This record gives sequence, C-alpha cells and structure tokens, in this order.
Amino acid sequence: MNTHKVYSLEMAKMENTELDENSMLLKASPKRLFESLMEQTADRIYIKDKQSRFVAVSQALADMHGYADRHDLEGKTDFDLFSIEHAQQAFDDEQKIIETDKPLINIVEKETWPDGTTTWVTSSKAPLHLNSGKLAGILGISRDITDQKIAQEKLAESEQRLREQNEIMSSDYESAHQVQSVMIPGRVPQIKYINIAYLWKPMTAVGGDLVNFPRNPNNCLLFYLGDVCGHGVTAAFYTVLLKYLTAHQGEVYHNDPADFLNAVNKEITGILKSGFVTGMAGHFSRREHDGSRTLHLSNCGHPLNLVYRAATQTIESIFLPTGMVMGLPGGTSSDNFDLKLEKGDRFYTYTDGILEASNPAGEEFSRKGLEDCLLENADKPLQETLNILYKTVEAFTGTPAQQDDITLLAFELT
Repeated sequence: MNTHKVYSLEMAKMENTELDENSMLLKASPKRLFESLMEQTADRIYIKDKQSRFVAVSQALADMHGYADRHDLEGKTDFDLFSIEHAQQAFDDEQKIIETDKPLINIVEKETWPDGTTTWVTSSKAPLHLNSGKLAGILGISRDITDQKIAQEKLAESEQRLREQNEIMSSDYESAHQVQSVMIPGRVPQIKYINIAYLWKPMTAVGGDLVNFPRNPNNCLLFYLGDVCGHGVTAAFYTVLLKYLTAHQGEVYHNDPADFLNAVNKEITGILKSGFVTGMAGHFSRREHDGSRTLHLSNCGHPLNLVYRAATQTIESIFLPTGMVMGLPGGTSSDNFDLKLEKGDRFYTYTDGILEASNPAGEEFSRKGLEDCLLENADKPLQETLNILYKTVEAFTGTPAQQDDITLLAFELT
C-alpha cells in the first residue's frame, strides 16, 4: 500500500471537515458577516429607510464624515452632512428610486460640503426589499473618484489649451504662407527682350528658398537666389531677413555681384545660429545690336546652373568659380564670372531640391533628369517649361509630398 497516498487522503478529509465547519459557522452568523463587511470594507456603503435616513453605514463612510463610530450616523440624512444643493439632489434621486422601484447604477455625483469644498463619487443606489417583497428602503454604495476627476479635468483643460494653441499655430502658419507667397519673389521686373520665369515650391507651407529682384541705381536686371539650410518656419524667417538685406544692398549696387554677395554675407554672419545659406547673384548687361547679352554672375556655394543654347539645341552645365557659403565667418563669394548669351538662349539657376528628389527606389532625379526635361521642352514657353518640369519631378517621386524646397529661376533672351 502506498502510505503517502493514504496520508494525503486523510489530510484532505480533515481539511474538508474544517472547511465545512467554517462554512457552517459563517452561515450561522449572517449578522456578524454584515457587521464585518461594514467595519472592514473600503467602500462607502449605506442603507437608508424610505425617508432617506441612514439605518446603517460602513465605517469608511463614517470616517469620511468625521465620525469615529459608524452608528453615530444612524438616523441622520444628507441634509445633516452636505450642502443643501447636494443633499436635495440626493434626496430627489432616492425618492425617485422608491417611486419607480428602479436602481441608479454608476452615476457620477458631485458632493458639495458645508465648507465649500467639492468631491466626486461614483454611486449606485438600488431599492431594498424585505423577504416579503415589501420595499423597505435603499441600499447604496459609493466610491471616491475626486483624484481621477481632477486629473480628468486637468487633462481636458490641457487638451483644450493644446487645441487652441494648434489653432493659433495653424492660423499663424497659414498667415506666414500668405506673406511669403507675396514676398517671394515679390516684384518681378518687366525687361524688354528678356523673359523671366520662376518655380517656387516649398516643402511645407513655408520654405527656406528665396528669389528676389532688387531694385538698383543702374536699373539693370539684378537677381538673387538663396537657399537657407533647413526647412519650415525657422528657415522661412531667414528668407525675410535675406529679402531685406538683398533689397538694401541693391540700393547701392554697382555692377559687381561678388561685392553684393559679400556685403549681404557680412550682415548675416553671426545672425544664423546654426546652418548656412547658399546664394547666387547676377545681373544682365545691356543688349547688344545682335540681341546678345552678358550675364555677370557670382555665387556663395551655389554652383547649380544650366544654359540652353538655341543655336545648337543643347544643354550645357555652367561651372562657376568656387565660393564659400554665406553665414559662416570668413566666407567670401566667388570671383565674378561672365557668361555670354545669344538670342533664344535660356539660363537656369536652381536649388538642390530638384536634383535630390527621390523615387521609391531611392534613385534621385539628378542633373541628367533635369537636363533631359528642359531640353525636351525647350520649344515650350519658358514658364510652361518650368511647370512641366515640376510635374515631371512629382511623377518621378510618386508622391506630391516633397522632400525639400524646390526653386528654379530662368531667363530667356528674345
């Protein structure tokens, strides 16, 4: 015989016997069970008669009202404990339960106290019947949710403030977009025998690219194209500054784009807390008898230029002397570079957002893609050519969401 098994069976019988005895003891004293529940529960339990007077309450409820003995609450009503406002509401709710014989489950109640403080509870109240079925009163239980309610209200207030701030930011962002759209390029000069076109497509509502045509004493076609490192609102703020600085330097322009860029760079250096600006400036000389002109150029870290030669129907890259970017101490522009353009020729300068636009495979649109598109559409009007280029880039990337600001400035001798 397995002695261990026999021992286990005997132990099980003894334990079951003890459990049966404990169960019988508990069943034999329901009053004591009720008293233990009312003394030990953390919930605020109460029984009221049909006049809403307390018949029995838990110690937790008594503690809440400052009573050491829970029996001291017996016979009192909510009018003895709360403000008139709260007591009347509770009384009305309980009388409705008595009239309809229907409970109120998990309602949120605001408790207002005589000293003006406020607490919150979730409360359930149900009609209480005797064994005979006769309605005797109300059984209720409530739990304090003041901390949760306060936290919820604070969260709601924070969410409301956030919504309001987002609305303000959205409005400001739209206003900034409208201002920048007017500011860039601003006044586009009308020059006889020169067509001017531009493409300005910021990555977001506002961007860091700038095109400007500063007025100047010689009344020549002077232009500036800049690309602020970065995107969004911060970069857009610097375009406003550059617009002002280039306009200011245009007032004293003396046919030297390198000096023009160096003067702007001197003003902006130290203001940019991080990043830099690439820039291109130039002006056209007066028209020769054969329709040709010379374009005088200088750059600050911006060597991106193409020329379409009408005579040969070819695109060629124009590599300018090296110039340092703007905004960094010690930086200077490139030496001036003269580019001869014949009638029908087109000159393009642009920011790198066009070249670096990528398709889903990670391939960039590249300089070749740019040259091919411009060459293919060289017979179109100048502005239409740029518009087609943008749609081509958009189709290449497969999404209208840009990866960078896209800006291109073009001139055509007519």
